[in-house]
Amino acid sequence: MHFGISGPFDCHIYALRGPGGTVLIDSGGGTHTDAILENLRADFGSAEVESLIVTHCHLDHSGGAAGVRAKTRCKVIANELTSPILENGDEEKSGLRLARQQGMYSRDFRFEACPVDKVVKDGETFEAGGLKWKAITVRGHSADSACYFAEADGKRNLFSADVVFYGGVLGLINAEGSDLRGYRADLRKLGDLRVDGLFPGHGLFTVRGGQRHIDVAIEQLAKGFVSRQIGQGDLIF
Repeated sequence: MHFGISGPFDCHIYALRGPGGTVLIDSGGGTHTDAILENLRADFGSAEVESLIVTHCHLDHSGGAAGVRAKTRCKVIANELTSPILENGDEEKSGLRLARQQGMYSRDFRFEACPVDKVVKDGETFEAGGLKWKAITVRGHSADSACYFAEADGKRNLFSADVVFYGGVLGLINAEGSDLRGYRADLRKLGDLRVDGLFPGHGLFTVRGGQRHIDVAIEQLAKGFVSRQIGQGDLIF
Protein backbone atom coordinates (compact mmCIF):
# COMPACT_ATOMS: atom_id res chain seq x y z
CA MET A 1 0.00 0.00 0.00
CA HIS A 2 3.01 2.32 0.38
CA PHE A 3 4.63 2.02 -3.06
CA GLY A 4 1.55 1.22 -5.16
CA ILE A 5 3.00 -1.83 -6.91
CA SER A 6 0.35 -4.33 -5.78
CA GLY A 7 -2.94 -4.04 -3.93
CA PRO A 8 -4.02 -0.85 -2.12
CA PHE A 9 -4.21 -2.73 1.20
CA ASP A 10 -1.07 -4.87 0.86
CA CYS A 11 1.82 -4.64 3.27
CA HIS A 12 5.40 -4.69 1.98
CA ILE A 13 6.08 -8.16 0.62
CA TYR A 14 9.74 -9.12 0.58
CA ALA A 15 11.43 -11.84 -1.47
CA LEU A 16 14.76 -13.31 -0.39
CA ARG A 17 16.45 -15.72 -2.77
CA GLY A 18 18.54 -18.40 -1.11
CA PRO A 19 20.41 -21.42 -2.47
CA GLY A 20 17.30 -23.55 -1.97
CA GLY A 21 14.76 -21.21 -3.55
CA THR A 22 12.86 -17.99 -3.00
CA VAL A 23 11.27 -17.12 0.34
CA LEU A 24 8.42 -14.61 0.52
CA ILE A 25 7.86 -12.71 3.73
CA ASP A 26 4.13 -12.04 4.01
CA SER A 27 1.50 -12.37 1.31
CA GLY A 28 -0.54 -9.19 1.13
CA GLY A 29 -4.29 -9.01 1.58
CA GLY A 30 -5.28 -11.47 -1.12
CA THR A 31 -6.77 -9.04 -3.63
CA HIS A 32 -3.72 -8.75 -5.92
CA THR A 33 -1.85 -12.05 -5.61
CA ASP A 34 -1.29 -12.32 -9.36
CA ALA A 35 0.32 -8.86 -9.41
CA ILE A 36 2.65 -9.86 -6.57
CA LEU A 37 3.78 -12.98 -8.42
CA GLU A 38 4.21 -10.98 -11.62
CA ASN A 39 6.49 -8.57 -9.75
CA LEU A 40 8.49 -11.57 -8.56
CA ARG A 41 8.70 -12.92 -12.09
CA ALA A 42 9.90 -9.56 -13.40
CA ASP A 43 12.60 -9.19 -10.74
CA PHE A 44 13.76 -12.79 -10.29
CA GLY A 45 12.88 -14.27 -13.68
CA SER A 46 10.54 -16.75 -12.03
CA ALA A 47 7.48 -16.74 -9.80
CA GLU A 48 8.53 -19.98 -8.10
CA VAL A 49 8.34 -19.75 -4.31
CA GLU A 50 9.86 -22.33 -1.98
CA SER A 51 8.45 -20.93 1.28
CA LEU A 52 6.10 -18.22 2.50
CA ILE A 53 6.65 -16.85 6.00
CA VAL A 54 3.60 -15.13 7.53
CA THR A 55 4.62 -12.70 10.27
CA HIS A 56 1.23 -12.18 11.91
CA CYS A 57 -2.50 -12.51 11.39
CA HIS A 58 -3.54 -9.05 10.20
CA LEU A 59 -5.18 -9.29 6.81
CA ASP A 60 -2.77 -7.04 4.89
CA HIS A 61 -0.02 -9.55 5.77
CA SER A 62 -1.86 -12.87 5.79
CA GLY A 63 -4.93 -12.60 3.55
CA GLY A 64 -3.10 -13.74 0.43
CA ALA A 65 -1.44 -16.78 2.00
CA ALA A 66 -3.92 -19.34 0.66
CA GLY A 67 -3.71 -17.91 -2.84
CA VAL A 68 0.10 -17.83 -2.86
CA ARG A 69 0.22 -21.40 -1.59
CA ALA A 70 -2.26 -22.60 -4.21
CA LYS A 71 -0.51 -20.85 -7.11
CA THR A 72 3.10 -21.71 -6.17
CA ARG A 73 2.73 -24.87 -4.06
CA CYS A 74 5.06 -23.28 -1.53
CA LYS A 75 5.48 -24.27 2.10
CA VAL A 76 3.70 -21.90 4.52
CA ILE A 77 5.52 -21.09 7.76
CA ALA A 78 4.02 -19.27 10.76
CA ASN A 79 4.45 -19.21 14.50
CA GLU A 80 2.29 -21.15 16.92
CA LEU A 81 0.09 -18.11 17.64
CA THR A 82 -0.56 -17.17 14.01
CA SER A 83 -1.06 -20.70 12.69
CA PRO A 84 -4.55 -21.41 14.10
CA ILE A 85 -5.81 -18.04 12.84
CA LEU A 86 -4.60 -18.87 9.33
CA GLU A 87 -5.88 -22.42 9.34
CA ASN A 88 -9.30 -21.41 10.64
CA GLY A 89 -9.64 -18.35 8.38
CA ASP A 90 -10.48 -16.37 11.52
CA GLU A 91 -12.03 -13.14 10.24
CA GLU A 92 -12.31 -11.63 13.71
CA LYS A 93 -8.65 -11.99 14.73
CA SER A 94 -7.37 -11.15 11.25
CA GLY A 95 -9.23 -7.84 11.42
CA LEU A 96 -11.30 -8.51 8.31
CA ARG A 97 -14.66 -8.24 10.02
CA LEU A 98 -13.81 -4.75 11.31
CA ALA A 99 -12.24 -3.76 7.97
CA ARG A 100 -15.44 -4.72 6.13
CA GLN A 101 -17.46 -2.58 8.55
CA GLN A 102 -15.10 0.33 7.85
CA GLY A 103 -15.61 -0.10 4.11
CA MET A 104 -12.06 -1.18 3.31
CA TYR A 105 -13.19 -4.48 1.80
CA SER A 106 -16.38 -5.45 0.03
CA ARG A 107 -19.03 -7.26 2.02
CA ASP A 108 -18.48 -10.48 0.06
CA PHE A 109 -14.69 -10.58 0.59
CA ARG A 110 -13.60 -13.54 2.72
CA PHE A 111 -10.42 -14.56 4.52
CA GLU A 112 -9.54 -17.87 2.89
CA ALA A 113 -8.23 -20.44 5.36
CA CYS A 114 -4.68 -21.56 4.66
CA PRO A 115 -2.93 -24.74 5.82
CA VAL A 116 0.33 -24.13 7.67
CA ASP A 117 3.07 -26.56 6.72
CA LYS A 118 5.54 -25.64 9.43
CA VAL A 119 4.73 -24.18 12.84
CA VAL A 120 7.63 -22.47 14.62
CA LYS A 121 8.08 -21.42 18.22
CA ASP A 122 9.62 -18.30 19.70
CA GLY A 123 13.41 -18.50 19.37
CA GLU A 124 13.31 -21.50 17.06
CA THR A 125 15.75 -21.71 14.16
CA PHE A 126 14.62 -23.33 10.94
CA GLU A 127 15.54 -23.63 7.26
CA ALA A 128 13.73 -22.00 4.36
CA GLY A 129 15.09 -21.41 0.88
CA GLY A 130 18.38 -22.99 1.93
CA LEU A 131 18.89 -20.22 4.51
CA LYS A 132 18.87 -20.38 8.30
CA TRP A 133 16.11 -18.34 9.95
CA LYS A 134 15.17 -17.48 13.51
CA ALA A 135 11.63 -16.74 14.67
CA ILE A 136 11.34 -14.06 17.36
CA THR A 137 7.91 -13.45 18.88
CA VAL A 138 7.43 -9.78 19.78
CA ARG A 139 3.91 -9.08 20.94
CA GLY A 140 2.57 -5.55 21.01
CA HIS A 141 1.37 -4.69 17.51
CA SER A 142 -0.75 -7.82 17.70
CA ALA A 143 -0.95 -10.71 20.11
CA ASP A 144 0.79 -13.02 17.63
CA SER A 145 3.40 -10.77 15.96
CA ALA A 146 6.80 -12.20 15.14
CA CYS A 147 9.98 -10.96 13.50
CA TYR A 148 12.17 -13.20 11.34
CA PHE A 149 15.96 -12.97 11.23
CA ALA A 150 18.15 -14.37 8.45
CA GLU A 151 21.72 -13.94 7.24
CA ALA A 152 22.28 -13.71 3.48
CA ASP A 153 25.35 -12.64 1.50
CA GLY A 154 27.11 -11.70 4.71
CA LYS A 155 24.30 -9.36 5.83
CA ARG A 156 22.19 -9.73 8.96
CA ASN A 157 18.55 -9.04 8.08
CA LEU A 158 15.47 -8.62 10.24
CA PHE A 159 12.00 -8.71 8.72
CA SER A 160 10.21 -6.85 11.49
CA ALA A 161 6.65 -6.80 10.10
CA ASP A 162 4.65 -4.20 12.05
CA VAL A 163 6.63 -4.59 15.29
CA VAL A 164 9.21 -1.84 14.78
CA PHE A 165 9.76 0.55 11.89
CA TYR A 166 12.44 2.86 10.52
CA GLY A 167 13.34 5.51 13.10
CA GLY A 168 12.35 3.34 16.06
CA VAL A 169 8.63 3.77 15.43
CA LEU A 170 6.43 1.16 17.12
CA GLY A 171 3.36 -0.49 15.63
CA LEU A 172 1.02 0.18 18.54
CA ILE A 173 -2.50 0.67 17.16
CA ASN A 174 -6.05 1.00 18.43
CA ALA A 175 -7.08 -2.59 17.73
CA GLU A 176 -7.85 -5.72 19.70
CA GLY A 177 -4.63 -7.49 20.70
CA SER A 178 -2.39 -4.44 20.37
CA ASP A 179 -0.97 -3.21 23.67
CA LEU A 180 2.17 -1.86 25.28
CA ARG A 181 2.51 -4.82 27.65
CA GLY A 182 3.68 -7.02 24.80
CA TYR A 183 6.32 -4.50 23.79
CA ARG A 184 7.54 -4.13 27.37
CA ALA A 185 7.92 -7.89 27.67
CA ASP A 186 9.33 -8.78 24.24
CA LEU A 187 10.99 -5.88 22.39
CA ARG A 188 14.31 -6.36 24.19
CA LYS A 189 14.69 -9.69 22.37
CA LEU A 190 15.75 -7.65 19.32
CA GLY A 191 18.52 -5.84 21.19
CA ASP A 192 21.61 -7.91 20.38
CA LEU A 193 21.02 -8.99 16.79
CA ARG A 194 23.50 -6.56 15.14
CA VAL A 195 21.05 -6.05 12.31
CA ASP A 196 22.23 -4.61 9.00
CA GLY A 197 19.00 -4.66 6.98
CA LEU A 198 15.76 -3.71 8.71
CA PHE A 199 12.70 -4.53 6.61
CA PRO A 200 9.39 -3.51 8.21
CA GLY A 201 5.92 -4.16 6.89
CA HIS A 202 5.28 -0.55 5.85
CA GLY A 203 7.18 2.64 5.12
CA LEU A 204 10.93 3.03 4.76
CA PHE A 205 13.43 0.20 5.07
CA THR A 206 17.22 0.25 5.27
CA VAL A 207 19.94 -2.14 4.10
CA ARG A 208 22.56 -0.74 6.47
CA GLY A 209 22.59 0.26 10.15
CA GLY A 210 19.24 -1.32 10.94
CA GLN A 211 20.08 -2.08 14.57
CA ARG A 212 20.16 1.59 15.57
CA HIS A 213 16.52 1.98 14.59
CA ILE A 214 15.57 -0.94 16.82
CA ASP A 215 17.75 0.30 19.68
CA VAL A 216 16.03 3.71 19.67
CA ALA A 217 12.72 2.04 20.52
CA ILE A 218 14.27 -0.25 23.15
CA GLU A 219 16.04 2.67 24.83
CA GLN A 220 12.86 4.74 24.97
CA LEU A 221 10.97 1.95 26.70
CA ALA A 222 13.86 1.40 29.15
CA LYS A 223 13.65 5.08 30.12
CA GLY A 224 9.93 4.81 30.78
CA PHE A 225 8.85 6.54 27.59
CA VAL A 226 6.97 5.31 24.54
CA SER A 227 8.55 5.72 21.13
CA ARG A 228 6.43 7.25 18.37
CA GLN A 229 3.76 5.01 16.90
CA ILE A 230 2.70 4.40 13.33
CA GLY A 231 -0.14 6.73 12.36
CA GLN A 232 1.16 9.76 14.28
CA GLY A 233 1.63 12.87 12.15
CA ASP A 234 3.45 11.94 8.97
CA LEU A 235 3.95 8.35 10.14
CA ILE A 236 1.19 6.85 8.03
CA PHE A 237 0.96 3.64 6.05
